[in-house]
Amino acid sequence: MAQTIRFAIFALSACCAGLAFFTLHSFWAWAEPVAIFIVGSIIAELVFSRLASSEEKQRDLEDRVRNPPT
Repeated sequence: MAQTIRFAIFALSACCAGLAFFTLHSFWAWAEPVAIFIVGSIIAELVFSRLASSEEKQRDLEDRVRNPPT
């Protein structure tokens, strides 16, 4: 369940970042989506660490070790 919530928050922040990029027409239009995406990722990880059981955290860490991000 915590994994699903983390993904939903991540996807929502990515959508908001994309929306901000396409609606803002200024010099800082690139900075706002990056900030939204970073804050959304941080919030998603905080929510996951708060809601996940220790077994789920262990499985997540094992999965990250076996399949490192590229």
